[in-house]
Amino acid sequence: MRSGEALRLLEALPSGRSLWLTGLGRSMVPLLWPGDAVRVLRCGEESLAAGDIALVLRLDGRLSAHLVVRTGPLETRSFLGTPDVLQRVLGRVSAVRRGRLQLPVPRSSRGLLLATHGLFRWMWSHSRVRSAWRRLKRRRTPLHRPGG
Repeated sequence: MRSGEALRLLEALPSGRSLWLTGLGRSMVPLLWPGDAVRVLRCGEESLAAGDIALVLRLDGRLSAHLVVRTGPLETRSFLGTPDVLQRVLGRVSAVRRGRLQLPVPRSSRGLLLATHGLFRWMWSHSRVRSAWRRLKRRRTPLHRPGG
């Protein structure tokens, strides 16, 4: 499904209902991998809290499932990246499906997600960590196979 089709389906979905979408990006690795599906619970910005994973429409027209790092004003980020420039909130990720494994994303995990995000951002700020990650990515045998 293309992002335009997904956007139309989500906008037509009433608040409180959910829809499964499959992601293609790598911006939330290691939490979400390319090919993971996310269940998006339709809600507005007022229903989000720091530590939630929000599905947002960015100003560049792309859909992103990114971590809410702050509310009032709302700020979302990729796992290691810079803040998004938001157009609007479409919903909150309530579950992740990888292959046959389906995991809920409970709201009680918000603190852990924020702490993990902070730790990874701190680690990523060190050049040795980035170098080690690049060496791992060049390996012929993948460390992880999404859906497998």
